[in-house]
Parts: sequence; structure tokens; C-alpha cells
Amino acid sequence: MINLIDEAGVLSPEEFTRLKNFVPDDCLCTTTEAPWLLHVKVREDGFTGYRGYWTAIFTIVGPDVKLDQAVIVLNATYLLTVEQMEKTLAHEYGHHWTIGYLMDRFELRHYFNERAPSLYYRIRGLPPDDFAPDYSMGWVRCDKEVLAEDYKYRFSPYTGEHRMEGLVANPSTEVRDYIWSLGKPPWF
Repeated sequence: MINLIDEAGVLSPEEFTRLKNFVPDDCLCTTTEAPWLLHVKVREDGFTGYRGYWTAIFTIVGPDVKLDQAVIVLNATYLLTVEQMEKTLAHEYGHHWTIGYLMDRFELRHYFNERAPSLYYRIRGLPPDDFAPDYSMGWVRCDKEVLAEDYKYRFSPYTGEHRMEGLVANPSTEVRDYIWSLGKPPWF
């Protein structure tokens, strides 16, 4: 269960329970990365251009990177149904899972300054000249956004709904296995 806060006051009690249980019941989620998420907030941020976002505070001490806490915001200005909120939450939890574990395993130190690992680029078939570690080439060409969509496509009920479809192929089982492996203990 996630800590859900409905600041917008738009969810019925049934919708609140459904959204609160969505990630642990319907997505890839473990007792390792779930506590890294402080809360999910539903709020009306206005016509900002984003449906939601994931943000985190990391501590870097020498070679170690520790995720201190993360927050997911769902923008109820655009997300008018619980289904739309779930779909966005699945994508944002995809950031939480992938970036959180990549940083925890020391494969990334500064997530928007470094590309996703070369292994991901290779198995995903992303041409490095066509994708960036940040938004310099646009949202659809940010490797972390493709990675979060891959998580949503493979580990949530919203399969077959990849927002970069047409730009990239749908994620293969090899991509699925790579994302799943990020959460395995290093000794596994």
C-alpha cells in the first residue's frame, strides 16, 4: 500500500482505496523500493503540460548514492478519471523502480546527466545519437522516459499502451527481464 494524499479532493472513497492499492496489487513492486516512496499526491497543478512527475532526494557520499525519499505527483487538472491516474502512476512508478535501482546499484549517479546503461540501450535498440539522458531532444527521446514507459508496458495492467509507440518498438521480453533484474539482490 502506498501513502496516498488527495490534496485535490477529487477521489471518492472507493477511488482513493483503488488508487492507494494500485501499485502493490497491480504493478511490479517490492518491499525494497516501496519504502523509498514517501507519498503519492493527487493535486490540481493547473495546465502545466505534465500529467504527473516523480522526484527524489538523493545523498551522494563518495561512491555511494542513497535514495532518501521520493514523491510522485499526479496532476488532477489533466487526469480526470482513476484509470487515467493509474496509467500515469504506473509510468511514474516506473521511474521510481528503474532510476531508484539504477542509482542504488551504482549504475547511475546523476540520473539526468548520465545515459541509461549501455546494456539497456543495446537490448532496447535505442540509437545513442537519437536519445538523450535528459529532455534536450524532447520528452519522447529521453531514455529515462522510454524506460519508465517500458516498465508501465511490461509491469502494469496498461500493456500495449507505450507512449513512444511508432518511435520505438514495443519492449521485448529481454527488456522486461532487464527491468525486473534491476530489483534483484546483487548476489541473486
